[in-house]
Amino acid sequence: MELDIGHVNQYLTKQEYRIYADNHEDALKLVDQNGFPSPLLGWVHTEKWAGEDLKNQIQELASEIRERAEVFVVVGLGGSNQGARAVIDALTPQDVKGGGPEILYAALNLSASYYQSLLQRIGDRSVYINVIAKNFKTVEPGLTFRMLRRYMESRYSKKEAARRIITTPTVGDKELHRVSEENGFRYLPFPDDVGGRYSVFTPVGLLPAAVAGVNINMLLAGAKAVEEDYLSGGPLREMAKSYAITRNALLEKGYGIEVLAFFEPQLESFGRWWRQLFGESEGKKYTGLFPALCSYTEDLHSVGQYMQQGKRQVIETFIHVKKAPANLTIDSETSSTDGFDYLDGKTFHAINECAYEATVMAHSEGGIPCMILEIEELDAFHVGKLLYFYFIVCYYSAVILGVDPFDQPGVENYKTEMFRLLGLYED
Repeated sequence: MELDIGHVNQYLTKQEYRIYADNHEDALKLVDQNGFPSPLLGWVHTEKWAGEDLKNQIQELASEIRERAEVFVVVGLGGSNQGARAVIDALTPQDVKGGGPEILYAALNLSASYYQSLLQRIGDRSVYINVIAKNFKTVEPGLTFRMLRRYMESRYSKKEAARRIITTPTVGDKELHRVSEENGFRYLPFPDDVGGRYSVFTPVGLLPAAVAGVNINMLLAGAKAVEEDYLSGGPLREMAKSYAITRNALLEKGYGIEVLAFFEPQLESFGRWWRQLFGESEGKKYTGLFPALCSYTEDLHSVGQYMQQGKRQVIETFIHVKKAPANLTIDSETSSTDGFDYLDGKTFHAINECAYEATVMAHSEGGIPCMILEIEELDAFHVGKLLYFYFIVCYYSAVILGVDPFDQPGVENYKTEMFRLLGLYED
């Protein structure tokens, strides 16, 4: 993994970078020592929630589901599903074991048409569901689970339905854990010291990933490599620190948006995970860069004009994958002339690389500070590294800004008003 911030130098001088870093020395040291005062630092040590016993339990359960299910429905919202989706989509199809069930996602919204379509897609196929919630008071997972529980019990006996429902609750809570105990649902723990957006290396993310055919041992090995580097003060920690300093120094200079850009569309779910990670972690006290996504080359033909000549308020981070997940060679056209003969014999990967290099150059010269985060390939090990690396970047970045990286108090505001409108609270 490598970080290139050379294209930023014309927008943020080395002297400005040093001054900003010096001004935030205490915050940087706090993260260096993993000393931020929070009860939600359980993600730092991956083995705490992915030790051998729990990992074996996850893999045994995943094997049963892969053998018996044709559809696996993940019922979770935000951090309860974003990590798993990021991993599964990034690794499919090049680094997953085939033959597993189709993965569907529920509790993403409150649209009746979405759930009607979901039930139609399940049809008469064999189905298991996984209900994931740290706080089961949220309407979307609670309502969806009620609907799907009734659906499961209408298709199977109560005992068989219970076997096919796996939950991931905060153990000891008064809601989902209690319901699981009362109905005999099998459950895996949602760690009480890990927030949802940091939970991909716990049962929250590992069970769906394993069901999809991801090698979770390699995924965790990648995360562990970055964890060890961070705790020992290695080069990846310094790279994460440099990344965090650069983006926040640019924020101080008046840039307000960070775009995460990629040229492999299977990284879109990763981008959504990244967007939640930074949006919820940093968007407090009226500060923080607004996180946005661009999937290129498609979005070069939608917001590309704005990126090139719109208001100069955007910085851009490119995720560059060195080894293509797949490749095709362009055949010569023999039956007619279509004007693309200059592409004969080239590969799609080579052409995609040209588009990537041209975009970085055009955007950088056009007034956008550009950073490049390069990974070797989209396999489980390197995706594990990438996810944990961003944990560290976000940790540094939020503490530099003076906000808590692990809470999300503003999210509760809409929930309170929604509960009032639905009649849970009296006016």
